Amino acid sequence: MRVGLKALITLLCNVIYTALLLCLMVPVVNAEVTISGLNGVASDNVRLMLSLEKEKCDAPRWKIDSLFAKAEQEIDPALRAVGYYHPVIKKSLTFNQSCWHATFNIDAGAQVIVKTITITINGAAHDDAEFKKLRDKLLLKTGQPLRHNNYEKMKSQLASLAAQRGYLNSEFTSKKLIIDKEHNTASFELVFDSGNRQQFGEITVEQDVLEPELVAKYIAIKSGDFYSSEQLVETYDALSKSGYFDSIDIRPATDSNGKPIPVTIKLHPKPKYHYAFGIGFDTDIGILASASYQDNRLNRYGHFLTADLDIAPVLSTANVEYTIPLDNPLTETFSVGAGLKREDNDSFKSISAKLSGRYKYTFDSGWKQTLFLDYSYEDYQTGTDPRNQTLLLVPGGNWLYSVADNPLRPSKGYRLKFDVAGSYKSPLSDVSFAQGSMAATWIHALPWSGGKFIGRTELGATATNDFDKLPTTYRFYAGGINSVRGYTYKELGPKDAQGNVIGGQFLTVFSTEYEHAIFDDWGVAAFVDMGNAFNDIGNINLKTGAGLGARWYSPFGPVRVDVAVPLDSANSAFQIHFSAGARL
Repeated sequence: MRVGLKALITLLCNVIYTALLLCLMVPVVNAEVTISGLNGVASDNVRLMLSLEKEKCDAPRWKIDSLFAKAEQEIDPALRAVGYYHPVIKKSLTFNQSCWHATFNIDAGAQVIVKTITITINGAAHDDAEFKKLRDKLLLKTGQPLRHNNYEKMKSQLASLAAQRGYLNSEFTSKKLIIDKEHNTASFELVFDSGNRQQFGEITVEQDVLEPELVAKYIAIKSGDFYSSEQLVETYDALSKSGYFDSIDIRPATDSNGKPIPVTIKLHPKPKYHYAFGIGFDTDIGILASASYQDNRLNRYGHFLTADLDIAPVLSTANVEYTIPLDNPLTETFSVGAGLKREDNDSFKSISAKLSGRYKYTFDSGWKQTLFLDYSYEDYQTGTDPRNQTLLLVPGGNWLYSVADNPLRPSKGYRLKFDVAGSYKSPLSDVSFAQGSMAATWIHALPWSGGKFIGRTELGATATNDFDKLPTTYRFYAGGINSVRGYTYKELGPKDAQGNVIGGQFLTVFSTEYEHAIFDDWGVAAFVDMGNAFNDIGNINLKTGAGLGARWYSPFGPVRVDVAVPLDSANSAFQIHFSAGARL
């Protein structure tokens, strides 16, 4: 019988697969090591140090006997590390046909208490307020049970603070951990000589794409200031966030023998031009094609230009913005821009153009402020009404604050945003109005369930003397994945006599959601959304949607797929919503 090469390869693969499967089916039996009389960190430390803990049932008997014999030599230092110097150990070892069993009954005895801590700081740091603060904090550990790692941490904290604040020739001239076994007490005695505090010397910046005056605004260190590692890190972060540089190399010459420390900063620029293209899908607006362009350095003063184009069946936009960094370029910029928008949904059709100026500022508290002045023209149609054209000069502002314990997968955090805008009827504006809105999202872990609660709300109000002349951009609508799920995008709002949605002066949206991870990268969710846009605050008709969702916690942020049903009258029996990106 002749066997072909393909058949032989198939047979070999099946044999290997079967062998691996059988190997995986063989259970690995762990031996049992019983430790009684201890709990908490003492028990954990003994198990960590005990070599027997790592052995399996199939280990040779001679090896188990040898490790068992020296067990006291491992248990004793493990207990000393957490302050027990008088342990009494009773042990036994038994073997049977399948495995072995070791038992240790340990009476740890009285725990050593730290009776005194003496920290003497000599040198220039003797009068340094930060060293005084740290010393006072460390002295508070008097009276606590002895932990050897706490003693090591004390030394590390003093050395780290010295390096951070420029005492680069510091050293311990004496360091003692004294144990009084008879009285079960311990004393820490540390003598730290900081030496002289060093200063920054000449700061050399190597780059040739931006004006030195602009680059200097990102540099936190100055010649003559005391050396600080924190300021070096601050400088690196600022240069990295500037967006101008691909690589940043900061090198202080700390081997300067007590002289001022020169620092060399080498900066390699990012490519001048950046292009990006993409295609995606959004359940609110359909298939989306996008393109973006950025000129990272229009000139040596750091001005830059961004342009974005998004094309979709429901919503298409094109924007260009010219940005100028101001006195503190990381927190303060001014920009001018222009944009076009076309929107065609079930409620309205509109085409608009806008010229804008924006001043952006980030406060030390983390709040981000944007003040703007927009001059816009909009041609729009709602329902069967004739088309309208409105010209508006709109000043306004928005304020945003967001905090999260993890930017891509938060278990705790919140986001707040406030917007105000308005216009006054004049030769430059066709209608007067004042508008304010607030959006908030809150995420909180539920420890008893392993999941998290996500709450969301959006509120808005508009005052105007001629609502019919207010363009759709400044009207409120509800419905869609970021509004009330179960309803189509901007499906909800006041209707005209023919039943066409025309938008409202007010908006209310509430959402509650429970999300639970079922695998490392997957989760499920259940939610209820409620809201609507309306014109009469005495007659609010909130619509409700509910559903279930799947979550994929991808490396670039969460991806959400929701199936929602409307619990009130709607254009469809259910909606499938898809979105990606962080909520906060």
